[in-house]
Amino acid sequence: MKNPIILFYKDWAHYPSAKPDINTRNKSALKFASILKTMGIKNHHFHLALINPALSGVDPFDPDLTNETKLLIVNECKINPWYFFRECLRIPIEGGIGSKFLEFNRANISLFWCFFNHIRYFLIQPRQTGKSVSADSTYVYLLLLGGLNTKISLLTKDDDLRRRNILRMKKIMDVLPRYIDIRNKNDSNNQECITVNALQNRFDVFVPQKDEKG
Repeated sequence: MKNPIILFYKDWAHYPSAKPDINTRNKSALKFASILKTMGIKNHHFHLALINPALSGVDPFDPDLTNETKLLIVNECKINPWYFFRECLRIPIEGGIGSKFLEFNRANISLFWCFFNHIRYFLIQPRQTGKSVSADSTYVYLLLLGGLNTKISLLTKDDDLRRRNILRMKKIMDVLPRYIDIRNKNDSNNQECITVNALQNRFDVFVPQKDEKG
């Protein structure tokens, strides 16, 4: 049986080499662990999980990484989505230049935790606090690393929102290390879907139609 993602305290036992990565450059992840610890939560560092300790301190964006290290990073991402969200994912700065770490908070971590526990989740956040970013990050992980022969469908309000959803996700994928973003010229590049043919994964965004046939 495949070992689980580290979600509960007992899950650490499945990975004898695993440890909380206190060397992470994502300071919001350390801050979030401190908040949980202050609240008296024993399993306060699940999101800091690092299965392969050799990757502690390694920058996934280092241009001088060996192919072996790149393979270790991809493998860590596949079995440990916390590593992907914490170390590899970057969020493009809207209206600016460059990108930033995903900021860990109660909203996005609870979304990820519930999703990987197969719990139906309804997320309400104030505007401009990252609700779309949390969903986009989940979709990107599934398309590039966590899914195989998977189709994801998103229903949104209108064509403008469909276009903006696709654009946000493409921007996130474009700033990933190239060895993680495995899309190629044969993958769909339009305003309605994203494909990762190498893994047979597909993301479609739909809008409501005016009649039953549509």
